[in-house]
Amino acid sequence: MTEYLDLNNPENLDAEMRADLIKQISKADHFYIIFYCKKRQQIEQRRCIWDSQSKLWETKQNKIAITALALDNEEHTIDGYRTFTDIFQVVGRKSMHDVGEELH
Repeated sequence: MTEYLDLNNPENLDAEMRADLIKQISKADHFYIIFYCKKRQQIEQRRCIWDSQSKLWETKQNKIAITALALDNEEHTIDGYRTFTDIFQVVGRKSMHDVGEELH
């Protein structure tokens, strides 16, 4: 059964749940974050990578925020660190093949 955390309500996300979320997305090869983009006034999806400079934190407006290394949606090249709020969903993904595994 999949557990869903309400990231728009920080009161529902205690320290243990935050640690578990960080653990899960740091184990993933990459993750997708679905959020509301204020600049374009639409819901968007972004592919990201969790690294040592990424963080999950609470803003002054009591919103959950994730800062992570964002990738370009078209080419999957590094676009830089981005901070996301108004988050609807975070989905971790694993590579289908080991990086060192040779494909035939």
